[in-house]
Order: sequence, then structure tokens, then C-alpha cells
Amino acid sequence: MTRLRLLGAVLAGGEGRRYGGPKGDVLVGGTPMVVRAVDALRPWVDDVVVVASRAPASAPARVIPDRVAGAGPLGGLDAALGEASALGLDGVFLLACDLPLVTAEVVGSVIGLVGAAAAAAPARAPSGVEPLCAVYRVGVHPTVRERLSATDRSLHALFRDVGGTVVPAERLGGAGAVFLNVNTPSDRHRAEAGPSHPEEVP
Repeated sequence: MTRLRLLGAVLAGGEGRRYGGPKGDVLVGGTPMVVRAVDALRPWVDDVVVVASRAPASAPARVIPDRVAGAGPLGGLDAALGEASALGLDGVFLLACDLPLVTAEVVGSVIGLVGAAAAAAPARAPSGVEPLCAVYRVGVHPTVRERLSATDRSLHALFRDVGGTVVPAERLGGAGAVFLNVNTPSDRHRAEAGPSHPEEVP
């Protein structure tokens, strides 16, 4: 099967209200979270961008802004898909910077299991998916644009709309614990300890 040509897009535009400020430059394991995300993507993508209205100081890649302000992760995906289309790529691997335990191995596994689907995301316990660590083909961009005008701008709703495929945790080596989302300083301490307790991940 032909390799997907993807743009890696790190979402780093959130205000981090629960954390006390933007999280891209927050260190986990001595490395800024935005750098960890870029490093996880680089082996598998043709180019990497950081999507943020205000660039993290440590951003190790080109920064692009949202095209629709205040639209959350959906707005970030819209900007990334527009950039991927302009570059002639097949899609985007979207990764939130505050998922610092996601590894290059997990990214590669998700990409390898997209198949013919419009999108693919890992299963996340106890139910649902992790749409902030996922592949989206450029063909979903019109649906993204429509949803930017809808009441529900969640990526979960988008994922359902486009018929995304769910990658089972066992196909990722049982890697559910890597989807720890760092929303607070206590979450950062958990991330420092590593993905050893998957049952504790919300």
C-alpha cells in the first residue's frame, strides 16, 4: 500500500486555564511538551508544524495560526488541513502537545492502521477515542469547515461524522496509559512517572 504523505500538526494554542498558563513550554522529563510532540511525529511525516496563535518559545518547527480564532482543537485541525492541502499532502497527523507520553511508536501504529478510512484514532478507556492523536485525510476538510459553524465543535463529533476507524489499544501494544492529558501540575507529575498505571488514565 502507498505510504500516506502526512503533515504532522502539534496543537499548542490552548490557554491552559486549568494549568495556569500555556503548556507547550512545560517540561516533562526535562523536555518541553511541544518538543516531545514534534519528536514523536517527525519519523512518520513529511513536514511538521505547530498550530498556535502565540508560539511556544521552545517550538522546534514552523508555527501556523488558526484560521478561525477561538474554535478550539477543531480550528487547529482546520488550519492544519489547509496547510496539508497547500503542500499537496494526503492528510494530517494531529497531536496535542499536552499528551507528552505519546511516542513515535504509537504514532506509527496509528498511521499503519488507517487503511482506507477518512480518519483513524486510538481507542481510549473506558470508552471512546483519542481524537487529539489521530490521522485525518484532507478529504474531511469540508466537514471540518461545516462544523466550525455548528454548535458542537468537538473532534469526537467530527470523528463520528466522517466514519473514522478506531484503533484498538491492543494494536498499539496496550498503550492506553500514554494518553494521559496534562491539564494540571499534578497531571505533569503523573506524566513524569511514566505510563505505568493505565487504569488511572481518565
